[in-house]
Amino acid sequence: MVISAPSGGGKTVVRSELLKLDRRFVFSVTCTTRPRRPGEVDGKDYYFVTVEKFGKLRKEGKLLEWAKVHGNYYGTPAKSVADALKAGRIPVMTIDVKGARSVKKVFPAAVTVFLLPPDLKTLVQRLRGRGEAPENVAVRLETARAEIKMAAWFDYLVINDRLKEAVLEVAAIADLETRRTGRNLDKVKDFGSQLNGAKGRL
Repeated sequence: MVISAPSGGGKTVVRSELLKLDRRFVFSVTCTTRPRRPGEVDGKDYYFVTVEKFGKLRKEGKLLEWAKVHGNYYGTPAKSVADALKAGRIPVMTIDVKGARSVKKVFPAAVTVFLLPPDLKTLVQRLRGRGEAPENVAVRLETARAEIKMAAWFDYLVINDRLKEAVLEVAAIADLETRRTGRNLDKVKDFGSQLNGAKGRL
């Protein structure tokens, strides 16, 4: 599951609450070259790496997707996603719009969700509330203008007004997607085999 939103849209908070709500979900930690913010933990919130290290990971093909956002590099290690899928978990990625499109190319079955703040006033308040400098707020709002134009590309849209409701909506999307027939053909095949094997015995 890929969750994208304009900067300040609340994707990180929604992801954190989603992980608390349902153990099926696991965070696919991304790596970044941006400085660590107060309270962030390396390996939990992000893998904080140097530009040189990031470049090496990219050249070696170890990143599922990567992008340069607001002057910093962000990328998703392919191994973290693959490990989660093998374990039967639902990897959750909180990445930008470009990254979401890159993931969809590699994993066509990925489910994409766009989080939209209820209004511009709320978005600006959230950006200022996390300590963004005025010039950074302006840059992020400019980026948001471009990202909003891509919202229609996503599979689902969730308005992030009330946090609890937004989290429940994202979880409900996962429930629906896990019930798609195409994701459960093995169960259909198994039942068909049981029917065929029971011919003349019932």
